[in-house]
Amino acid sequence: MKNTLFLLLTGLFCLTITACGPKVQTLVDQGNYDETIRVAKKKLTGERNKNPKYVSALETAFNRANAEDLAKIRRFEAEATPDWRRIHGVYRSLDNRANEVTPLTPLVDKDGRQANLNFVAIGSQMDAAAGNAAEQMFQEGERQLALGRQGNKAAAREAYETFDGIAYYRRDFKNTSQLMQEAEELGMLFITVEMRNETGGYLPAGFEQELFRINANEMEDRWRKFEVTQKQGRKYDYVARIIMRNIDVSPERSQERQYIDEKEITDGTEYVLDAAGNVAKDTLGNDITRPRQVIIRADVIEVLQTKIATVTAGFELYDIRNRRVVDQDNLTADSAFENYASTFTGDRRALSSDSRRNIGNAPVPFPSNEQLILDAANALKAVLSERIATSYGLI
Repeated sequence: MKNTLFLLLTGLFCLTITACGPKVQTLVDQGNYDETIRVAKKKLTGERNKNPKYVSALETAFNRANAEDLAKIRRFEAEATPDWRRIHGVYRSLDNRANEVTPLTPLVDKDGRQANLNFVAIGSQMDAAAGNAAEQMFQEGERQLALGRQGNKAAAREAYETFDGIAYYRRDFKNTSQLMQEAEELGMLFITVEMRNETGGYLPAGFEQELFRINANEMEDRWRKFEVTQKQGRKYDYVARIIMRNIDVSPERSQERQYIDEKEITDGTEYVLDAAGNVAKDTLGNDITRPRQVIIRADVIEVLQTKIATVTAGFELYDIRNRRVVDQDNLTADSAFENYASTFTGDRRALSSDSRRNIGNAPVPFPSNEQLILDAANALKAVLSERIATSYGLI
């Protein structure tokens, strides 16, 4: 009985392993040759007695994959305008596959049969494809750069990326470095800012300076340069406009609240009186006393001072070249002054923990309207920076 159970469990275990692992013959039949090679190599590496099944599968997959890739190359090269980057990619696949299998050679199974692996000598062909790819990309980059010289900045950026990719096939190819530098300069976008006051009133001195005290480095990326101060002779592509629509400052408010804190505490001792109103005695004739409980109180006066400035503005990202607005939004920011003062009269011991924490603060002078508006400009600055960065996705 025990032997039968053991054999049953062993069989189930083997079936589980077989089901979980990839079947190389199925992979071969499906034409998944590179995956076949990966699975077979894993099974064969380090094994002295190599399983004929995996040796045969690797042999078949390797030879068929190479034949398919060589057929692709012949087909691609026969096209009217061969895509040499794609052709080079196929050569690279052939080369990588050979490098995967070479460590196993000579590949001999446990029955003594050696696999016939058809390695393909492609060194010169792959190098030639790389040269052709570099030349093809160089010509494409020149075409894109020509458009960039005509004012197409997107094409100039594409030219830069194209020239940059040539290094994968040929380093220091022709005058690629110089053309990349030119493409970078032509493809750069320059953004500046301006503010318009449409509030119908005046803005405090320093408002615009505070609003535009933006960290330009945090707003720039690879192709976008942000300049708050316009440079002489610079041709800007976009302007981020802030249109001040409304500034509202609330009245100075002082809200007063009075309340009483009460607490029962033990304060010394007192005599216990009998029914006749005399001091009660214990069995030894001593006076009887007890803790004296008293109610203490404190009268608390709270004053909350508040004043708020709210600024509302419109945001526009304006395309100077094409004379159109590409993005717009409404922005709002607040600056709030708040001061909490609290005093009391009475017994300090009656104060609650919350009351005790606030006692001692005194009323202070309210900030001026100008100062509060400048603080609101500082708050709007953060909102503006984030909004400009978001709008970059449209340019």
